[in-house]
Amino acid sequence: RDVARLLKDALRTVDSVGRYGGEEFLVLLPHTPPEEARRTAERIRHQIEQHAFRVGTKELRITVSVGVASWGAADLRSPEGLIREADQALYRAKEEGRNRVAGGEAGP
Repeated sequence: RDVARLLKDALRTVDSVGRYGGEEFLVLLPHTPPEEARRTAERIRHQIEQHAFRVGTKELRITVSVGVASWGAADLRSPEGLIREADQALYRAKEEGRNRVAGGEAGP
């Protein structure tokens, strides 16, 4: 719940966030250029890294890996294709050492 709250606090009112699988979240940033989406993802990654989570009496620090995909007005991919691209970028972020952002290149 703390991660979801941090995500919501980091986003604009027009953005949406929801759980997508066990440990994954899906964030939609409408009308956001790819570079800005990547900056937003990096800001979220940093905020989570800096946050001290409380579990009982213990303090826990976590990191996140983020996959970014962009969908332009002329883009012919389906929403499923966009999610697949974000998932592939997430996999790259994990392969490159975790606690990082991957993807976010401009689409068609």
